Amino acid sequence: MRIPVALLVLPLAALAACGDTVAPRGSLPRSEVTSPPPEHHADPSLKTYVFRVGPYVAGPYATLRHTDRVQPPPVRGSIVGMDVRVVDPSGEAIPQYITMLHHNVFTNGGPDGRRRDGACPHRSLNERFYGTIEELRPLTLPRGYGYPTSPRDRWKMIWMVMNHRSSPRNLFVEYRVTVDPHRLEPVKPYWLSVIPCVSDPQYTVRGGGRATHRRSKSLQVPVSGRIVGIGGHLHGGSKGLALTQPRCGDRTLAYSRPTYAPARDPLYRVKPLLHEPDPKNMSWWQSPTGWAVRRGERLRVTALYDGRRPHMRVMGISHVYLAPGEVPAGCAPAPRDGRTLGPGIGGGRSAPPPLRLTLARYRGDGRAREISRPPGRVRPLPGDATVRVKSYSFGPASISIPRGASVRWLFRARIQHDATLASGPRGFAAPYSRRGRSYLRRFGVPGEYRIYCSLHPVYMSQYVRVRRR
Repeated sequence: MRIPVALLVLPLAALAACGDTVAPRGSLPRSEVTSPPPEHHADPSLKTYVFRVGPYVAGPYATLRHTDRVQPPPVRGSIVGMDVRVVDPSGEAIPQYITMLHHNVFTNGGPDGRRRDGACPHRSLNERFYGTIEELRPLTLPRGYGYPTSPRDRWKMIWMVMNHRSSPRNLFVEYRVTVDPHRLEPVKPYWLSVIPCVSDPQYTVRGGGRATHRRSKSLQVPVSGRIVGIGGHLHGGSKGLALTQPRCGDRTLAYSRPTYAPARDPLYRVKPLLHEPDPKNMSWWQSPTGWAVRRGERLRVTALYDGRRPHMRVMGISHVYLAPGEVPAGCAPAPRDGRTLGPGIGGGRSAPPPLRLTLARYRGDGRAREISRPPGRVRPLPGDATVRVKSYSFGPASISIPRGASVRWLFRARIQHDATLASGPRGFAAPYSRRGRSYLRRFGVPGEYRIYCSLHPVYMSQYVRVRRR
């Protein structure tokens, strides 16, 4: 059995337990052509090109991270709708409470592979043109607009999947692209992030603060034109994402609203939860008239999160689709034909639900079990501590330190790990790191800190008790 590269994130014992679980070749067509799905809001006469990447095996409680070279549609034209999901070998969508597509980003290098991202032209990053997180929001555009596509374009797909089950899961990543063969008015995608132009634009809301935590960033518009589509990218604990235009009285161009699943949703009954669930839906705004913006002006993106509780590895990105062209000077009036595509789910919640994340332990003998801390004694230390992060272990796993002391994690494994708070008084998250990297954190608030590797949450856990003295 040839193990996909992504499965190297699993312990060898877990891999051995998986057995030969790759789906038989030919059990699911790698591509097909269908009519547009309703989610694309496209002309029914158009064609939708369906592609499936895989098969992959997600081991027990595994997190798969992968980058694949993928196919663009085989025709020239304009993309007017696009979405992505995880399916099983029969082509059925896998519910997220079983196997979750945590995020997916598509990039386009153009025919020569050198097309740069519009928001970060100084970086060697190909153009990001579609992405989604757990809300699985499709890309849609108003009639008459499209994202140009050619069979010669070089696409990549960057994705992460989490398996919430104790058994291996066979899966494909499926993406559907609806193309209008006519030359429509082209749009240019710009991703405006509160942490711009880095490979992993995550940050942590520490908690213990005001009701709403805000983080903003102003970014320059590289070309004049009209913004005809705006989406938002937020994580669990989010309240909203605002895109504003400071030049025109800081007016709001779009406010992306998260909708969380109803309390009865099976996702909230998953035990153990591998991370704080993201919104079930993010609103999407579009308009044929669009918002007029001028080259060189700045737009501000502001991410709003619950500030009282810790939220780790969050993001705030506004996905902007701009039709380049000349626009009049001054501040044009707001478009009257703006349309907001809402949640489309019943019983959704606008406020982020409080959740209790726990540590868990899995040793291949059934389901992962929640634990209060790793087994073994708590080692008391008089001051600062050093923790060595090896393959699937923190050492020492349980420590006690005085308030004000620091912990330095030294990463010694060839594969990526991190140190992320699961629960505790204040949040933090180390970057994904391999051998030779370190992360330092000072603990100024007493209490119990339960920590895991977010890439291997049921295989690696740690406990830090911060004493008052």
